[in-house]
Amino acid sequence: MADNYIARKDTQWLIISLVPDVCKTPMGPATPPIPYPVIAKLEDTSAPTTSVRANGQPVVVFGQSFVPQTLGDEAGTAMGIKSGTVGGKCHPEEHTQTVRAGGKLTLRHGDKFWMNGE
Repeated sequence: MADNYIARKDTQWLIISLVPDVCKTPMGPATPPIPYPVIAKLEDTSAPTTSVRANGQPVVVFGQSFVPQTLGDEAGTAMGIKSGTVGGKCHPEEHTQTVRAGGKLTLRHGDKFWMNGE
């Protein structure tokens, strides 16, 4: 059985994009699409549960917690090709089926997030 650690607001936890964020990037008179590897930090999580902690840190929960900013695509100031944003928020797409914290389903290491958008 795999070690599915519960996600928490901690400096060691990162959300790492599986594919680059392609943004239009001004370069002189042109704005070519440039792929950027993007991340987000769970230490910046907004709205974790306050009633349950894991290793002393607030637990990140589905349907409530999100990370307000994606990092790494800041140079693409003419916005993302698909997302239409730069530096947008991240929110979870996956979660446990059974484990809850504060009445909400929890997230684990390896659960996917939607990055850079609503």
